Amino acid sequence: MQDFMKGRYGVDDLTTALGAIGVVLTFIGTIFSLRTLSVIALLIIVLGLVRAFSKNFEQRRAENEAFHRLVARIPVVGDRFKGTAGTGSRPRSGGAGSAATGDLKRQARTAKKMWKERKTKAFLKCPNCGTMLSVPKGKGKIIVTCPKCHARMETKS
Repeated sequence: MQDFMKGRYGVDDLTTALGAIGVVLTFIGTIFSLRTLSVIALLIIVLGLVRAFSKNFEQRRAENEAFHRLVARIPVVGDRFKGTAGTGSRPRSGGAGSAATGDLKRQARTAKKMWKERKTKAFLKCPNCGTMLSVPKGKGKIIVTCPKCHARMETKS
């Protein structure tokens, strides 16, 4: 049984997306008693499994790269796939994409900090470099200097 996956393509991003879409459609089809949607979902899941067990590496790699190019155009989701299309490497095992994960973690920390300090501080972006700045609330018109690019701006807090 250990040798079953030897020489087979395995799971890549497209296969994972097909599986996730299939599960979501199955869930929706079950909730709303839509039998045709459940059948479509089953076919999508089977397509993902066929891709994973395929021995045609070049065709699967080309499909995955086309999927990456298509998804890269989607504003929020596409950021995760930037730079991974066209690498010509084997399917990822889950360890790649740490830069995108780091960006998401940083955004989550910033959002948490902004929520925590929302009553005492106002937040604004530097128009020059895009750095998030916090200023005390209720001080009227103030001049703020960006610590990163030293741009000065006048704002109302």
